[in-house]
Amino acid sequence: MFTKRLRALREDSDIKQKDIAEFLQIKPNTYNRYECGVNEPDISTLIKLADYFEVSLDFLLGHTSKNTGNIPDLSHFLMTGDYQIFGRTPSSEERQKLVSFLELFFR
Repeated sequence: MFTKRLRALREDSDIKQKDIAEFLQIKPNTYNRYECGVNEPDISTLIKLADYFEVSLDFLLGHTSKNTGNIPDLSHFLMTGDYQIFGRTPSSEERQKLVSFLELFFR
């Protein structure tokens, strides 16, 4: 599953193997062996690949079919993010109220 997903991610992004190999600082034939299933990347390379394609490790490895890669959690953003509502930054109490309001609909 990993090899198919890796190849699909690359092809869907219209990227050449040599470009990803350059990003990973490996030889192009080493990257090709990852896609062909001859070799398996180490964990640090897997993390770089997931970051490069903006997907989760679970998705990259075929553990889940849903790509939740770098999708931020809205409740976390509402509590800690930098934003304004009606021209002012909400207080901690207001941020908590926003999250509580959303929980009514999504929990």
